[in-house]
Amino acid sequence: MTWQKKYRWTPTWPGEGHEDWSAYDGKICIGRIMLDKTTHSRKGMFMWSGGAAQHEGFPQRIMPHQGWEQEHWQAAKAVEDWYDRMRERNGLPPS
Repeated sequence: MTWQKKYRWTPTWPGEGHEDWSAYDGKICIGRIMLDKTTHSRKGMFMWSGGAAQHEGFPQRIMPHQGWEQEHWQAAKAVEDWYDRMRERNGLPPS
């Protein structure tokens, strides 16, 4: 599968070498992915979590808002897909 990112991804801790990125839609942090280095059953997988919780345009949250994927791009896609579903749930147009 070929996947193209839709949102801006930046290192969460620039210059520190962590496999940890945050995604933005303008100024809204829509989520984060990071390599799980400690969880026994998921070590080596990428954890994703949806953001935008504090943004006033999203009173209705979608669950689940986190999970794990084998590859970083799968986790990034999960964040973006979650955010797009949340925009739709809250009556906002697609970004």
